[in-house]
Amino acid sequence: MNLRRTVEKMFCAGVMLAVAFAWVPAEARAQKKPANTNNQTAAPAKPAPAPVAPARPAAVPAGNRGGGTPAVGGGNRGGAPAVGGGNRGGTPAVGGGNRGGTPAVGGGNRGGTPAVGGGGPARGGSAPRGGASPTTYVSRPGDKTTALPGGRTEFRSANGRAVTTNARGEVRRIEAPRGLAGGSKMVINRGPGGGRVVETGRPGARVVSYGAHRGFVERGVAGRPGYVSRTYVVGGRSYARVYRESRYGGVTYYRYVPAVYYGSGFYGWAVTPWGAPVGYAWGSGITAPWFGFYAGYFTPYPMYASPDLWLTDYLLAENLRLAYESQQASNAGQAPPPPSDMQPTAATLSPEVKALIADEVRQQLAAEKAAAVEPTSSGPQQPTSGSEQLPPAMGQRFFVASSNLDITTEAGQACTLTPGDIVEREGRAVSADGGVDVEVVSGKRGDCPAYSRAAVQLADLQEMHNQFQEQLDSGLKLLADNQAHGLPNGPAAGARTVADGNADPVADAESQLVAQETDAAKLEAQVRQGGPAN
Repeated sequence: MNLRRTVEKMFCAGVMLAVAFAWVPAEARAQKKPANTNNQTAAPAKPAPAPVAPARPAAVPAGNRGGGTPAVGGGNRGGAPAVGGGNRGGTPAVGGGNRGGTPAVGGGNRGGTPAVGGGGPARGGSAPRGGASPTTYVSRPGDKTTALPGGRTEFRSANGRAVTTNARGEVRRIEAPRGLAGGSKMVINRGPGGGRVVETGRPGARVVSYGAHRGFVERGVAGRPGYVSRTYVVGGRSYARVYRESRYGGVTYYRYVPAVYYGSGFYGWAVTPWGAPVGYAWGSGITAPWFGFYAGYFTPYPMYASPDLWLTDYLLAENLRLAYESQQASNAGQAPPPPSDMQPTAATLSPEVKALIADEVRQQLAAEKAAAVEPTSSGPQQPTSGSEQLPPAMGQRFFVASSNLDITTEAGQACTLTPGDIVEREGRAVSADGGVDVEVVSGKRGDCPAYSRAAVQLADLQEMHNQFQEQLDSGLKLLADNQAHGLPNGPAAGARTVADGNADPVADAESQLVAQETDAAKLEAQVRQGGPAN
């Protein structure tokens, strides 16, 4: 943190010196010019609006986090992104709240947004603004009212239903008992754009939906204690991903188990520069309203120097696409509504921040390459029953949010991270309640502003890491199958199936999502109309 602020101050000082130098009388500077004007040093050219992604060295071994690859445009991997990228456009959080483990309010949406192995973003016009209007809540007789940080309020009825509103009185969370075995409950979260995420059950046995036909069903894997599978449903297609339950410091979390590993040569190719920059037409000819919706935040490179940089844009694009589609599904197919004024100006995902994410991509590729040669089928250092293992998320520094996550900043501001926002893990300490300190590096308009500092639950941070891995693996599969049309073909991928990372999809997953969304709509209608709390 201190290093980043130092870099920012140095940058500002350099700008001031440059300005001062520009005002020195021309005749005074002329005395220092060489006689031969052909040897004069030209002024630095201004960077192009969308620079070519530069060549990158091969990935460094996982765990070597200091002094990494310099970020594009002068970023500093060892500290923080260089100043001037636009990603730090938010107002710095003020106040000295207790950072040591302030819990992420609302619990977040564990499990994230499904990773899809399809193509990347397609250029399209801005989506029309619309969607459902926010629901306000009026306290019912018998409600127990509790003031929460950030101006939020919780209204809890006698039979256990709880409604949480934001500072404007709009409903953001509904929790209701379901009366099922194991104390199951339904939780509905509404994001800043109106996107609805519904969760029923408990970790290891739950249903999470982002609309009637998008989400996942999670259950244990038969015959494999400690393993769970998630059957994702996206666009009418179902597929399964596998996770292993682990514990650390009293916190239970789930770590992603890859379904396939590739040969060492393929991983090496993925971080090796091509002979010349290569252009890529992201979804050419396909209308993608989400791309126009987030055009002020994300711009893919028109040229790529190496596969890992293409994978970086692919990963970011997938999160933004899924963020848009989740909001659209929750708004009856309409475009997401305009963002709120949480941020006074729209931030931009700068090249410096993208370079930091690219470095994380290389770190993950190096980790997978090392895991691929381990004798165990699902990666190195598999924990034994009852043992503790440091979550892989604690080895990652910069994260891409993969689902809506409500947090309260140290300044007492309640806000939401949505897919595509970037956060930085600030330390390795885990508080007694499972919190890990983070700072928002880049956030879309309406989301948590840059410089916001808060604590998120370790399990939520691990979910971001899991989705990072899953989306990276989806991009690798496109490259391995030579489906990223326009990019040079790689060597033989040498794909090897990982037995522990494969499971059969749940046959009726989509029907479970449809049923859950129907129940959620009824519950929201009861809240709007003042119906019974059941």
